[in-house]
Amino acid sequence: MKKQPAMHERPELMSPHIKTRRGLIRGTDVIWPQGIELRYGISAPTRWRWERSGRLPPRDINIGGRTGWRPETLERAESMKA
Repeated sequence: MKKQPAMHERPELMSPHIKTRRGLIRGTDVIWPQGIELRYGISAPTRWRWERSGRLPPRDINIGGRTGWRPETLERAESMKA
């Protein structure tokens, strides 16, 4: 009885690599949640806590179900806290 080749030896049996969409981090007109995390050097749970506590202003951009901040909104909030 002949042994079947392992799946990694038969690429046609392996599922194709599916690219996952990553959220945008920055743009000229919108700062997405990942951009906030990079800007302040925080994690996603910390960003969520800051939003809930009011340390970050409410999101004011909604594009196709994705929400983010205008740069002016964040700059205004930063200047008020300084």
